[in-house]
Amino acid sequence: MTRFVTSGTSGIGPLGSTIVGMTTFTTLYADRSPRAAVRRLLRSRPARFLVAYLEMTLSMVVGMGLFGAIWDGVWPGLTGRPDAMALTMAFDMTLGMASWMWVRRHPARHVVEMSVVMALPFLVLLCPYWLGVLPGDALLTWGHVAMFALMGILMAWRPHTSTVTPALNPRGHSPMSRPALLSSALLVGGAGLAVAGGILHPHDQPPNSHAAVFAEYAHSTDWVWVHDLQFLSAGLVVAGFVILGRTLKRVGASPALVRLGDAAAAATVALIAINMAVDGVALKHAVDSWAAAPPEDRASRFAAAEAVRWVEWGVNSFFTILLGVTLLMSAAAMLRLGHLGSRVRLAGVTGTLGGVLLVVNGVAVGAHGFEPSPVPLVATGLYIVMAFGIPSLDRAVVGTAPTELSSGQGQLAAR
Repeated sequence: MTRFVTSGTSGIGPLGSTIVGMTTFTTLYADRSPRAAVRRLLRSRPARFLVAYLEMTLSMVVGMGLFGAIWDGVWPGLTGRPDAMALTMAFDMTLGMASWMWVRRHPARHVVEMSVVMALPFLVLLCPYWLGVLPGDALLTWGHVAMFALMGILMAWRPHTSTVTPALNPRGHSPMSRPALLSSALLVGGAGLAVAGGILHPHDQPPNSHAAVFAEYAHSTDWVWVHDLQFLSAGLVVAGFVILGRTLKRVGASPALVRLGDAAAAATVALIAINMAVDGVALKHAVDSWAAAPPEDRASRFAAAEAVRWVEWGVNSFFTILLGVTLLMSAAAMLRLGHLGSRVRLAGVTGTLGGVLLVVNGVAVGAHGFEPSPVPLVATGLYIVMAFGIPSLDRAVVGTAPTELSSGQGQLAAR
């Protein structure tokens, strides 16, 4: 604490305690703190380059895994040849990277440049491969090496950053903080992983023909990790709904609807975990035991596997109903916010229809098991349409700031 001296003709002013000493000391040594050093390091150009490079690489790996799984399900023999594998992998990684750059709001020119750089090595190396000069393994190896190298060179030569400069709204929040966009990305990403998991899940036999489908399940070698993927997809979806609830609350949605949606989402993820445990672990062990049992024990083993299957029906039925209720709560909140724009209204309508179909499908599963039905596919399509309308809520979040500030100023003026 120090005493202060006033300026002007009066000379020395009244003695009093201030925090000048503490403030000056803090200012002098703030930049020497470890936290400030870490901030400076993270803001340096090499650190920003490394972070951007890792983001691109991760998005490429995600794209390769997601779209590669879809290719394997739709066209199983497509990647049997090295040239076809090279082209599909380049396409999958480019699509994943371009999608991430779009989310990060990079200019279209930068997206095109990066896409060309990623595809160019494989296109060049295909010529010597088709001429018989380059073996297939070398095509894949050197194509990937050149792709990652050229990507790094392009990013170093011309840093690929968003053209949008974050600005603070009157509440001091950055518009680049977009919870509704994050919610939409989680919802769509979860749906994409769910579709990929459904394609990878054994599905050649009718699901209610237990003898045939149990034999198919017993021969599956990817059973556990496919169900892990399905659980991850469900977790992303539930996380998206939770973030959506927070966003809806910020733009004035009914707190009761948000709380009901959060409760339904929590119950949904709990039942999904139970469903994956029953289907992904217990049922697999039951059908394996039945397939390996001696003839005199097969009937009892089959009955045990069927009992596990019926438990799966029940859990799947209720988690689907609760997922539909979660969707209905969010859609109802958006319908009440229809004044925020046509996209919000469309999201509310499609979400309501999708939620109703999910509830209907859940009831049907409980009554008849996993009978083939177009209802889940239609519900998924409506749900995705709803998800694409959610990002428009971010503009409403930013737009509420001046109103709230003005009301606060009015209260101060009234005082």
